[in-house]
Amino acid sequence: MSAFISQHPNNVGRCSHISNASYAVSSGERGKHIGEQLVKDYLSKAKQLGFRILQFNAVVESNIHARHLYERLGFVQLGTIPGGFRTKDGHYVNICPYYHTLD
Repeated sequence: MSAFISQHPNNVGRCSHISNASYAVSSGERGKHIGEQLVKDYLSKAKQLGFRILQFNAVVESNIHARHLYERLGFVQLGTIPGGFRTKDGHYVNICPYYHTLD
């Protein structure tokens, strides 16, 4: 598989208008703009599905390529959560949540 995709409401009830998505492109497929295509496609689909906001909860701070892509596409960083992501080797690294309104 070249990409992992997860798209769903970020929460339930009064926050269910916020969509959450996660993407991971395998290392052998990077540089082919697959992530960009996935994000652009879901920005359109999320709006069609009635969502008002797309939020990425767990963007690893050191993932500069993803962060630059999101910012280029108009996403806004909400802040930084210290130690919000546990790596495979058990270390904790910072995450930077991002959001994009779907007006």
